[in-house]
Order: sequence, then C-alpha cells, then structure tokens
Amino acid sequence: MKSKKSYRKNDKVLVKTFVGHDVCVILKERYLVSESELKIGVDGWEAQIYKQKDVDKLRECGVPYTKGEKPMVFVPDWQIIKKC
Repeated sequence: MKSKKSYRKNDKVLVKTFVGHDVCVILKERYLVSESELKIGVDGWEAQIYKQKDVDKLRECGVPYTKGEKPMVFVPDWQIIKKC
C-alpha cells in the first residue's frame, strides 16, 4: 500500500493506535517490503513515542509500558494521520 503523503526521517506525525488514542511519534527508520529480505509485511516506519502524556494514555488502556519509558514502535503507513 502506498502512502498518500511522503514523510521523512525525524518527521513528527500523529498516529492512530489500535487502542483508539491518537499519539505523536518521531519517524526513525523506513521499512519497505520491496526492499526486505523476506518480502513479507507492510510498508511502515520504526518510530518513537516522544510525549510522556501519550505513553501514559496507552498505559491507562493496558499497554505494558513502564513509567518514564519512550518506546520504539512500528507504524504502518495506513496508521499515519498527519504531521504534528
């Protein structure tokens, strides 16, 4: 699936999560299925949640992050809403 907009490394974007909250992340590394060894999965980004309030929102919904953590996550292209 091709993204509607092109994003670059270190862009801050708003992402729709599976628990229903939108969080801001910093895009770190691009993953493309066509360039991967096994050719499986979806195109997306390795990203980091950088706002502590977003991590706290996810923790309240049961996501097992520790307090003070800024986790690395995988963001499929279709979950990106817009730039923050």
